[in-house]
Amino acid sequence: MPDLRSELLADVRAPLEFALITPPGWARFGVDEAAEKQLAGNMEQVFRDRGQPKQLFHQRAQLHKLFNELRRRNAVAVYLPVKPVNDVVLPVSIAILPAPVRDSAGVDRFAQRLASRGAVSSGLHNGLQILRWEERNAVPGENGAHSLAINHLFEAPTGSGRSAALVTASLLYIDGSEGEEFTESLEILLEAIVGTFTWRITS
Repeated sequence: MPDLRSELLADVRAPLEFALITPPGWARFGVDEAAEKQLAGNMEQVFRDRGQPKQLFHQRAQLHKLFNELRRRNAVAVYLPVKPVNDVVLPVSIAILPAPVRDSAGVDRFAQRLASRGAVSSGLHNGLQILRWEERNAVPGENGAHSLAINHLFEAPTGSGRSAALVTASLLYIDGSEGEEFTESLEILLEAIVGTFTWRITS
């Protein structure tokens, strides 16, 4: 039986057609050099403001690995803040990519795999299943930078011939800032944006 990584890298079906509403000051990018450069610039400000420039080198390396992984998994878009809010460009991103789940039974199997690795929640929207799970990872290097990925899998409409959509919202934060109001506000913002995901219906 293939593992979760193999399943995520499997062939998928029709291209994703979706809509996502972002706040003013955000932009949609392809999974390309421009997006990577924008996100690197956002992170640089975070580390500079925190007085942790050494950590930036390690985070840039992780960022490059992330974009290579997104390209391997045929990600279709990355949403990023491009304008500052109160003089800060937010250290967050949202990536949209296909997941190899073709029907409700496939979503159930995927949920079982996730449950064996940690907590996963599920729900229904317009009769379609939604899965949600989080992943927290330490970034190699000094002074403890961490990333939080809030993942949602949206089941594709029946008969659409599409793969399910995997929407990954990511937040970079520094050791000790998990409970800070700013960090918690970013988590709430990301959840709100992902909550606007809808399938685009075409004739």
